[in-house]
Amino acid sequence: MKLNSRLYLFVLPLLLLSGCTSNQESEPVENTPKLVFRLSNELKPDSRIWEISNLFRNELEKASPDGEIEAGEIKVIFYDQGTVGSERQLLESCYFDVLEMVQVNSSILTTIDPAYSILDLPYLFVTEEQHARVLNGEIGRKFLQRLARFNLHGLSFYSTGFRNLFYKYPVDSIEVKSPRDFHGLKIRVMESPVMINSINAIGATATPIPFSELFQSMKTGVVDGAENSARIFMSYKYYEAGCNQFTLTEHFANQHILIANAKWFASLEPKYQKRINEAIIISQQKFDEIWKHTTEESLCEMQKHGVMVNEIKDKTPFITRANKVIEQFSDRYPMESEELLFDIMNIRNESFDNK
Repeated sequence: MKLNSRLYLFVLPLLLLSGCTSNQESEPVENTPKLVFRLSNELKPDSRIWEISNLFRNELEKASPDGEIEAGEIKVIFYDQGTVGSERQLLESCYFDVLEMVQVNSSILTTIDPAYSILDLPYLFVTEEQHARVLNGEIGRKFLQRLARFNLHGLSFYSTGFRNLFYKYPVDSIEVKSPRDFHGLKIRVMESPVMINSINAIGATATPIPFSELFQSMKTGVVDGAENSARIFMSYKYYEAGCNQFTLTEHFANQHILIANAKWFASLEPKYQKRINEAIIISQQKFDEIWKHTTEESLCEMQKHGVMVNEIKDKTPFITRANKVIEQFSDRYPMESEELLFDIMNIRNESFDNK
C-alpha cells in the first residue's frame, strides 16, 4: 500500500481535538466504558449514507442481546463530515493505527487493490437482489479478506443502491431506448478509467471534474449533468443548476464498506469482536430500509421540483455496450479479476434471465 506519511501528520492533530466529534452524539451512559475506539466517515447526515456509521455506533453502545456486554461498556468516538480528512486520508489513517475504524465508498479501495475496480464495472449488477447476494455472500467475503495484506480488516459491505444519469435537456421529457439518446451529453464522472470508459460506452461523453466544482460546472454549461444516486441529487439540489432529467440508467452499483485496523481488531477480546459483528448485522437491516425509503422519497421530491424521472424499459442495448468495458478490464487485470469477475457474471446472468 502506497501511503503518504505527511497525511499521518495532518490527521493525528485533528484526532486529538475533542471538538472534532459529531454534534450528533449518542446519549451519555452511566457505565465507565471498557472499550473505546474511533470511527470516522466523510459524509454529512442529509446524505443518508451517513446513517451506516450512526446506526452501527448506536447499536454497539447498547447492551448485547445475550447480556454479555452492558450498555455503555463500549464507547464509539464518532468523527464525520470530513472533519479528519477525505476518504483516502481516512483509509490511510486506519492503516497507520490512528483510526480504529472507518466507513468509505468501496471505490476508494481501488487505490490500493485493483480488484476492487470490479465493483465499479457498469451493469455488473442488474437487480438489488443480485447486488446483495454478491456483497453479503462468499464473493463479498473474498473481497473483504483481500484487505488483510494492507493491515486492514474488512468488516462488511452496505449497499447504497444504484447510480443514475441526471442532466439538462432542451425538451421536457425523453423516452430513452438506446445509448444514442445520450449522444452529445457531457456527463461529469470521477477520475476513474473504468467510470470514464463506462459513461462513454453507454452513449454520453465522460468529463472528469472534481465533485466540488460540479454544481457550478452544470450551471455554466461546462457539463450537462452527472451521475449519482437520487438522494445525492436532492441533497445538493442539482435541479437549481438546471438539471431537468433524471434517468434510471442504474449503470453502476454503489456500496460502502466498514473497515477496521487489522491489528486493533485482532487484539480485541472475542466478546467484543462478536458484538461488533452482531451490531453490523442489525445496522445493515435497518439501513436497507432507510435507503429504500430515502430513494423513493428523493424520486418523489425531485418531481415536485419539475424534474422528469425517466425509466428505461429495456436496458439490453446498454448492457451489451457495457460488456465491452468489462472485457477490457478483464484483459488488463486478468490475475486480479478472473475468478471474482467470473463468479459475479454468472450470478448477473442468472438474475438478468429471471427479470
